Amino acid sequence: MNVNDQKVKKENFLNHLAERLDYTRHSVKPLIYRNDLPHETLDDLDQAALFDVFLAQCEALHCHVVATPKQYLAQALADQIERYQGGPLLYADDPRFNDYGLAEFLVDEVATVWQKGATQREINLEHAQKANIGIVFGEYLLAESGTVVVESSPGQGRAIHFLPKHYIAMVPKSRLVSRMTQVTDLYAEKVAKGEAFGSALHFISGPSNSGDIEMVLVEGVHGPLSVTYLVIEDC
Repeated sequence: MNVNDQKVKKENFLNHLAERLDYTRHSVKPLIYRNDLPHETLDDLDQAALFDVFLAQCEALHCHVVATPKQYLAQALADQIERYQGGPLLYADDPRFNDYGLAEFLVDEVATVWQKGATQREINLEHAQKANIGIVFGEYLLAESGTVVVESSPGQGRAIHFLPKHYIAMVPKSRLVSRMTQVTDLYAEKVAKGEAFGSALHFISGPSNSGDIEMVLVEGVHGPLSVTYLVIEDC
């Protein structure tokens, strides 16, 4: 259904509703916004300044950020695993682990890879519940909110993001954008082009926390106790 068909369908529905209610429809002046902040915020910043904003937001969220050149990514990941006191580890079944030279982590004795297929659901949940660290590749980083965008897929179910005690997301620095609307626009383009992507999108902003009880901030209420973003510098 195209846009014009949708408008006609909408008008027919509203006219029918007004007729049944014996109500005379009236026009309303369209709302004119004074600005377009949802689509302009941080547009004046270059990539370096955006990264500074991102770092500031992550600090406020108690989210750890490590920037590393691609050739040192394996060591940076090993350092973060040691920081979180090792396994058990749960990794996504993602070809980027091989692409970035991280295949050796997948055969570690304390590491488990997410299993594809509906029949593996229970075993994946069990591994996620027992995991000390969940490790994935993210799709985008949002400067305005210190957020990582991740997809659910056959090789990376939702539980890997929320059940392990600690969480590490690796994202190329080139995937840093200003705000959420940029990401939603990018995915809207994918939909329009018929391109495939994950079954669900998750916008994760640091470790889980809540201040509902007597305004005391408690981390790890609904998800990981701590979160690290490994930002892969493209040079």
